[in-house]
Amino acid sequence: MKKNKRSYSLTAKERKALNAAEKGKGKSRKTDNNGQLTQEQEMIASQKRSKQNAVTVGAVLCVAVALIIAGLIAPVIAYGVNPYRDYDYVIARFNLSNGMVLEYVIEENEYDIAATNFIFLAKNKYFDNTVLFDAGSEDQNTDGWVRFGGYEQQPSVWENSSSDHKSTHHHSQNKTFCSEFKALPNSSFKNVCDKFGYDLYADKNGENPDRLDDIGVLAYMYSDTSTEFQMSYKELPSTQIAVMNGDGGVTMRDMKATMVGYALNDNTVENLKRIAATAKRNTSISIGALWYPPSPTIYIKSVKVYNLDSAKWRDFDFIDYMSKSNENGPRLRSWTGRA
Repeated sequence: MKKNKRSYSLTAKERKALNAAEKGKGKSRKTDNNGQLTQEQEMIASQKRSKQNAVTVGAVLCVAVALIIAGLIAPVIAYGVNPYRDYDYVIARFNLSNGMVLEYVIEENEYDIAATNFIFLAKNKYFDNTVLFDAGSEDQNTDGWVRFGGYEQQPSVWENSSSDHKSTHHHSQNKTFCSEFKALPNSSFKNVCDKFGYDLYADKNGENPDRLDDIGVLAYMYSDTSTEFQMSYKELPSTQIAVMNGDGGVTMRDMKATMVGYALNDNTVENLKRIAATAKRNTSISIGALWYPPSPTIYIKSVKVYNLDSAKWRDFDFIDYMSKSNENGPRLRSWTGRA
């Protein structure tokens, strides 16, 4: 009898058997009779090793390049953070609104009281966005200094005396500024505007005329103020200021100053000379100190201080520091309004 040709699909059992046979064939192709890898498998393994080696080499090269770039960039970053890192002393850098830069060596170890006062104020941004309020006047014989120290804009008329800041747009009378000046705790004062009511002694040798008469000196006006300073742009600068009386007359009064530091370079002194050359009389003042500020007004955008002694300044307490004595005697004369 003639058999009929099968025309139907494989059964599930037949498909399972076929798959098992195919797998068996595949396994038999993985190794030869001696259990060694076939040529095909050796090729695949070699390609895999090549890829792994390439990844490793690439990673090593990336690390090497990163280290090289870091080595090149690190000094640039360090310079940006501290451009005076190669100096062994404190440097103060004034950035002015007219683009000028003034640079000073602050003699902290030599003039402990005045220099510490300056660094404390600068470090806490006291001078930022304040004006250069006086550049002297040759005709009044008050020239030789450029002065700064807390005026938010050019001073107007002074009431009663030259030590009264009530109408002068000064930080010490700005309640908002004083409240936000956290370096002096609000709780330490009866009134926040008493924060800058301290009176300090001059440093030993700080009033030495051999230094104060030099060109390029940074000095602290300690006899009349707590926060005002002056920078000399010529030798033998005048120690006087002109004061307008109520009747319109002008008298001369001596100012006392004590050393803080000196100009780092000639460019600083030349910039001061150019600033002083623009000085004009402040016509809004009809009584009190007769100042000749730069025209147009020049603002101190910022004062940055570098190379500070971290042991001293990390947790520095200005009130405690100034209330104590140094080897030459007391630092603080008085402090108005302490709680």
